[in-house]
Amino acid sequence: MEQTIIRLAIGLVLLVAVNVVLGSLNALFDGTFDRIKCRNGVIKGIIIAACFVAFYVAGRLNPDIVAIDIDGETVNVATAANLAMVTAYVLYAKDVFSKLSKLVLSKTSGTPEQTGGTTPPALEQPADAAEATAAE
Repeated sequence: MEQTIIRLAIGLVLLVAVNVVLGSLNALFDGTFDRIKCRNGVIKGIIIAACFVAFYVAGRLNPDIVAIDIDGETVNVATAANLAMVTAYVLYAKDVFSKLSKLVLSKTSGTPEQTGGTTPPALEQPADAAEATAAE
């Protein structure tokens, strides 16, 4: 049981990290990448991982002292921590799958000139730089 939870926790941390990376890549390709949002996603991932570790440790330290009612079922803290981790794992896996599917199906081949598209805003030249180039 202990090894299963450790593997689940490591997998959850990996899913959170992949979720942040894929979200950043999708935003970069869409031209909507925001460093602050990326930084906040990394911070959120670290906090989520730390909270799950703390929740699990609290459940292991005192598994039978506090009972929690979840949808009519009474469970101890250790079981509730396991359920929370499995739930988060499933939700992050679903989100990662969705983002990965979007990335795989996106059309990123070629330059905008070759594909008839436009340059993403993040890659466009600033207006004052374009004016300076035109003036020369």
